Amino acid sequence: MSTEDRFKKSVVAVLAKRAANRCANPECGAVTSGPANESNGSVNVGEAAHIYGAHPGSARYDEKMASSDRGAITNAIWLCGNCHKRIDNDPSRYPPGLLFEWQREHENRISEQVGKTAAEVRLRYEKRHLEEFGRLSYLAERLIIEKGEYWEYLLTAEMLRFEMAPTIQRWDALKRGLYTKPIQRIDRDDSFSWLMDKSQEILLIVAAFSNITNFEIGRAWGESGVAGSDVDIVSVCRLYGEACSNTLLWEESVRFTRVDDDFSEIRDLYIGVAGDVIEQTAKIPKFLTDMVAPRPTSGTYELELTIGLPDGWEDRVDAAFKRAERAFLLDISS
Repeated sequence: MSTEDRFKKSVVAVLAKRAANRCANPECGAVTSGPANESNGSVNVGEAAHIYGAHPGSARYDEKMASSDRGAITNAIWLCGNCHKRIDNDPSRYPPGLLFEWQREHENRISEQVGKTAAEVRLRYEKRHLEEFGRLSYLAERLIIEKGEYWEYLLTAEMLRFEMAPTIQRWDALKRGLYTKPIQRIDRDDSFSWLMDKSQEILLIVAAFSNITNFEIGRAWGESGVAGSDVDIVSVCRLYGEACSNTLLWEESVRFTRVDDDFSEIRDLYIGVAGDVIEQTAKIPKFLTDMVAPRPTSGTYELELTIGLPDGWEDRVDAAFKRAERAFLLDISS
């Protein structure tokens, strides 16, 4: 386990206080600290438990999660030693979603006891605010409510992972030949225009990715020193997810289409191009979490992504189009 995966002492201390030193398991609720036998001593039986496991082989481990996220308070729940052991021994019965619910409900109960009226108002606000977003991951919900340090970047990373995951999984399955679709055949007379349309479509897709990456994400984060907008961050990440989905649809349309032999060289040049775009964009969440892992106070960070077409691709396609056009015209004249 790396040092980033572990909870820092400061995280453990804050977590225990937020839980009022009580186990967050609603079926337990045991007090986790109290007096020791010595008159000036105390005993603690509470533990900061990982919701998503801290290392490979541990309960609920998610390999796609960054180390800094595993060691963050957003991935922590306060439990007594017995309940901690129970959830780790039976992770299928105690999945991450359930533990996030435990954590949220427990803190809500504690808040009500600390200041009932204020807690009720806060809960109403949180519920109404989360309703604005629709379906979110548990971690994204917690980041939106907590808004801790670097929350804009962590929320962006989590939302991008969440929104892009289905497309990335399906792209991996497509590369491995794990599914197919009905073959579409394009008539000879229509092959040229169909392939031209596909060229224009992939250029528009790349332009959309570039615009979102270079402008919209930064705009959602807000100006330096000004808090970002959680609504805008979620919205722009969903646009990213939609762009990824459309990119995969483009890749599928190319792979499962047959054109006239004179145009097959062009079609073959298209295969894999969109998948490479998806793989490049999938690097962004890790970059963001790695960026804030050292808890920087200032600095400039730059991620170089080639969200575009392979070098020389457009020239190769243009040359293939010219060869196909010559062959097409020769067939017509003969």
